[in-house]
Amino acid sequence: MNVISTPAAAADLATWYGRYSARLAAHAAERLAAAGADPADDADDVTQEVWLWAGQQRRLPGWEGLQVMTDWVVEAATSERQARLEVPVGVRLSGTPVVPLPDLESVRPARIETAEASSLFLSPAA
Repeated sequence: MNVISTPAAAADLATWYGRYSARLAAHAAERLAAAGADPADDADDVTQEVWLWAGQQRRLPGWEGLQVMTDWVVEAATSERQARLEVPVGVRLSGTPVVPLPDLESVRPARIETAEASSLFLSPAA
């Protein structure tokens, strides 16, 4: 990996960001598209993670180091996405038992007769 030997100071990182941010975003979008992910949604997340990593290093990585880290981040993001099962709302998984609704003709209608409050009862319809 190509590494710059000076300590990673904020000014150095800002200079590096200005120099490589557009190239890194294009590289991330290209790698995401090759992996089958949506570059428009995920490219910003990938580049932010790469720049965070670069800022935490003792020495700033060169362009090759940024490319390698981008490839690692894209690989981790796509494997995480593939490991997560996504089921759309309202879709049953195969093998889920279906509970049948009761047949309306099998239900006997009942008639409620009113009487004195102490002798309230149900009688079947005639």
